[in-house]
Amino acid sequence: MCLSVASRQRLLTLLGCWLITEPTGGCARPEGLLFPAMEPPMVWPPSPNRPRIRYVGTLSDSGDLKAAQSGLEVTKAVFRGPRPPIRFAGPLAVAVHPRGVLAVADGAAAAVHLIDLEARTHRRVNGWDDQRFVVPLGVAWAGDRLFVSDAQRHEVIELDMQGRYLRRFGAEVLSRPVGIAYLPDRDRLYVVDGASHRLAVFDLTGALVETIGQRGAGPGEFNFPTHICYADGRLLVADSGNFRVQLLDPDGRCLRTIGQEGDGAGDFAMPKGVAFDSDGHVYVGDTRFENIQVFDVDGRLLMAWGEEGGDVGEFSLPAGLAIDERDRIWVADAGNRRIQVFAYMGDAQ
Repeated sequence: MCLSVASRQRLLTLLGCWLITEPTGGCARPEGLLFPAMEPPMVWPPSPNRPRIRYVGTLSDSGDLKAAQSGLEVTKAVFRGPRPPIRFAGPLAVAVHPRGVLAVADGAAAAVHLIDLEARTHRRVNGWDDQRFVVPLGVAWAGDRLFVSDAQRHEVIELDMQGRYLRRFGAEVLSRPVGIAYLPDRDRLYVVDGASHRLAVFDLTGALVETIGQRGAGPGEFNFPTHICYADGRLLVADSGNFRVQLLDPDGRCLRTIGQEGDGAGDFAMPKGVAFDSDGHVYVGDTRFENIQVFDVDGRLLMAWGEEGGDVGEFSLPAGLAIDERDRIWVADAGNRRIQVFAYMGDAQ
């Protein structure tokens, strides 16, 4: 094969970069800033109101992690072309490990994504052995163990932090497992069984301990519930078919209901993702209103942000929510195939 003078010169330059400067990192690409600050910052509510929520950034694929590359990796990429990024197809739920590892249930991709924000790595887990995820809808960390609810498999699958399979359970008792939450003070997993209109409570060996609720519209009853979260002794369940969310104690007693069907402020059309911030505020994502509403502990609406669209702060079928220890709000923006990240700025300034 004959190379042109320009091609030979390019090849010699690249080889020289690899062989001569690799020990000093001369051709390496340093790690990029994960979420560069916007100037001016995008906040909600807008001025002149006191801002409560700030936009942080977006993750759409593994390239958004801006991982460092060695000189050898850069050189290989020139010859073979860049590796295709790992992308989201339809993220539906997200859970954040205290060590900065995101677990994302991607129902459209029939996969679970494990994203290490410190190491800047992105791994997609499609299954184990000869088994595959079908419709993973919920994720929850219990220490270093990840539990994934798969609606089509009718079971919960347990993985380690590297995505290796450990066990599965629940197929005998679950109809359509959706959201899932871990209660560390009880060492229990609460699984939303949407088709059975109840919560199924398991210990960490996979044994069913009890079930909570039944179909209905009364306190502690459900109609096609979806998502769930837990903090400070309170469960928050998206009672989607009843157009409300319910605050429960761990025994299933209803402490409060929030919302009703309607198109006004504080109403819901299809509540899905739920979360608590560090001040105990209640966050609810609505897949039909394409927004997130925030309520105080007494159920009073405080604010809302978002509308239909694909720009920053806009949503398309927002699903699961998670708020981490730094009050960063991770939103599974399913229709836009991305995770949007915001930050709760606190009540005091």
